[in-house]
Amino acid sequence: MPSRPAAGDLLLIDRGGRTTAIRLPRHGAAALGACLALVALWALGAGFYIAFHDTVVAELRRGAKAAEQGYDAQVADLRNELERLRTRRLVEQTGVEQRFAEFLKRQEALERRQTALAALGGAAPADAPSSAQPLSYTTKPQPLDKPTTAFDDLTGSTEPQRRSGLDRMETLSAAIDRAETRQTALLEQTAARVSERRRKMTEVWESLGLARRLGGDGLGRGGPFEPLPAGHGVDDRIRRLSADHAEAEALRRRLDAAPLRSPAPPASLVSSGFGTRIDPFLGQPALHAGVDFASEGGEPIRATAPGRVVESGYNGGYGLMVEIDHGGGLTTRFAHMSYSAVTSGQTVKAGQIIGRVGSTGRSTGPHLHYETRIDGDAVDPMRFLRAGRTLAAID
Repeated sequence: MPSRPAAGDLLLIDRGGRTTAIRLPRHGAAALGACLALVALWALGAGFYIAFHDTVVAELRRGAKAAEQGYDAQVADLRNELERLRTRRLVEQTGVEQRFAEFLKRQEALERRQTALAALGGAAPADAPSSAQPLSYTTKPQPLDKPTTAFDDLTGSTEPQRRSGLDRMETLSAAIDRAETRQTALLEQTAARVSERRRKMTEVWESLGLARRLGGDGLGRGGPFEPLPAGHGVDDRIRRLSADHAEAEALRRRLDAAPLRSPAPPASLVSSGFGTRIDPFLGQPALHAGVDFASEGGEPIRATAPGRVVESGYNGGYGLMVEIDHGGGLTTRFAHMSYSAVTSGQTVKAGQIIGRVGSTGRSTGPHLHYETRIDGDAVDPMRFLRAGRTLAAID
């Protein structure tokens, strides 16, 4: 039986005519070829690395630098976005603060105008925001356990709060607008009332024919006349209205110093008027320098305006007489009294009792003879008494 050849691969090596046979294990040739291929590949790779080492390193460095630049660009973009968000929030916050400051100025103006109108007799307008309950525009606190991010305070998490603050400012703005509208209407009403009051008091004053005799404080004043600067704003109108009101009050004070009240008891009757009449003793025409008020003896006689007593005593046909100086050349006389309650040099107030009705001097019976004189000249007392009734109707 013939022998089987040994398993494996036979490798023949020819060296100078001598042939050497090497038998490899089974698949050894394949293994050897693979090893040789790997060695060849390694050699090729090593040669490529040696040949292109600098180029590869440069490419790697360029890639790393490009990646770093891309990362830096992303970081810069994020920083720019963050800065834009912060700038927008700062602008919005500045706008809110400016609007709030504007509201405060408008509210201060409302309060200042209302103070001026109150001094003129105006009422507070409805819907005016009260300084006792200021509105707050601070953001609400957030819970500590709420997850947040670096951009939460700059993006949508505060949007509802921002909108809430803006809505509250709009509400405040609308309230101030309504208050200004009502205040303007009140200003119109007050201006009409003050103007009418001033006009009526001017008419009353002019009806007395006293010019500027009464109501001064004795202090020197002067200077060239300069009209107020033109203006159409509410504050300008209030200033003009205050000037009109001040003039009306000055007229009122002057009128308070004038003898506009009745000196006689309420039930008295005018028995003889001012001017030409038939003298009760001689029966011939004569000038009656005052007004006679028939009344019961002993009834009180009152001063018709504040002043200083310049005479208190008997004076010929006047009988017991009191004369009061009211300043500005205006005096009043009360005659035929049964009793005088004041003395010369004494200061009296309007309505103060200065004596009692009597029939002393040239008199036919109990009555009060009352005179008003300007610079010593007798004028009709009824002119002042009528002005007093008109003034009472104005007040």
